[in-house]
Amino acid sequence: MKTFTAILRRAAVFAAVLAVLLAALTAAAAIPNERIYDNMLASALYYKDKEPFPFDSKMRLVQDNYADSILLNVAWNMGSGDPFRSALDTAYYDGDDGTIDYGENWGLYCAVTGIAEPNTDYTRYWHGTAGIIRLLMLFTDVSGIKLIGLIAAFVLLAANAALLIKKRQYFAAGALAASFLCVHMWNIRLSVEYQPAVLVTLALLPLYILYERNDGALSVLAVISGVMIAFFDFLTCETLTILIPLIIVFIMRKQDNKLPSLRSNMILMLKCGSAWGLSYAGTFLVKWSAASLVTGENKFIAALTSAEVRIAGEAEELSPVKQLFLAPAANISTLFGGTDRVDGGALAAGLLISAVVFGSVFYLFRSRKRFDRSFILTMLILGVLPFARFFLLNNHSYLHEFFTYRALASTILAFLAVWWYSIELRPKKKNPPAKGGKKHGRG
Repeated sequence: MKTFTAILRRAAVFAAVLAVLLAALTAAAAIPNERIYDNMLASALYYKDKEPFPFDSKMRLVQDNYADSILLNVAWNMGSGDPFRSALDTAYYDGDDGTIDYGENWGLYCAVTGIAEPNTDYTRYWHGTAGIIRLLMLFTDVSGIKLIGLIAAFVLLAANAALLIKKRQYFAAGALAASFLCVHMWNIRLSVEYQPAVLVTLALLPLYILYERNDGALSVLAVISGVMIAFFDFLTCETLTILIPLIIVFIMRKQDNKLPSLRSNMILMLKCGSAWGLSYAGTFLVKWSAASLVTGENKFIAALTSAEVRIAGEAEELSPVKQLFLAPAANISTLFGGTDRVDGGALAAGLLISAVVFGSVFYLFRSRKRFDRSFILTMLILGVLPFARFFLLNNHSYLHEFFTYRALASTILAFLAVWWYSIELRPKKKNPPAKGGKKHGRG
């Protein structure tokens, strides 16, 4: 009975959060397009002549103008017709006039200027970020929106660090900041689509910190995290929203000597992971169901076909097996400054330098007294989960490693935790002087 009540409570939270988000998206769709026309046109002109994926020396510097153009296109078309229907029946104009495909950037310009109507269904995502874009377009264009998102991310990171410091969790504060800086958080300024996963993670993290001791509250927060990332993100580095909070929770418990047994840790991970995963999947199912009811068309087919490509599709004539293992390699390569999708030199150099630096410190300052098998195994399990995502969605993770690699922030955070709590930085003890002072030679 207790378990059934807990499930009902979480289901109610799921429904309530999604209902509020849908209401907000509907309200944003109700904003007249005339009110946002000038800033939307300026944004369309900004993308009009740009390459879809401009490349500047390193893979981590790739701009996803393709995704941003589609997002703005969807946001603009939300302003047509009934707001509720428009929030669910999402579509855009892809720039193909039937004879020549001019691309999505040109398609955005055509949509905003009224040259063409939407011709591409895009109901497989919620596009919650499109609602925020419509709101912000009242005040600024896409360049301003990118800047606002970047500033918000750093403000939230600083706020989380400050909250951890207030709780005397100094290592957690430093490691959290380091993990996001290691995945070049400042580069989320390059595209609007790079920002939602980071912002949702950092916006919800204070609640995980405040309710760190309450397992029930943590699983409820996991439900909220799953709903929000599915609503706002388009499959970038969604695992951050559950793994970063859980790792921080376990670090806090370790620091306060309140870490339970490995079994208890596993139960909490399973509860929160299940709550997050079911909420994440459920949010998509609600979207496809609602869109099907509103349009009278089966939206599941297109969505599941796309999902099949992300999982089993082949890129650049790679064999499925080769792509399976190149997906994580591509993401690690990008982390270490790779200039190609899989840069062997950057991959090897990054791993080698990291092993030498952290390995040397570990060798010099390792501590058996601080070794905690339960904590280390907990961190290792959470730390390798992004790689499970890379393997599962290998086509997507290989082709889009220039943004999926940011999921490694949780791996870095877990690694730093294992390393830090396995060493002890203490000064060498000096031998006390002999009694009676220094002994002199015979007189």
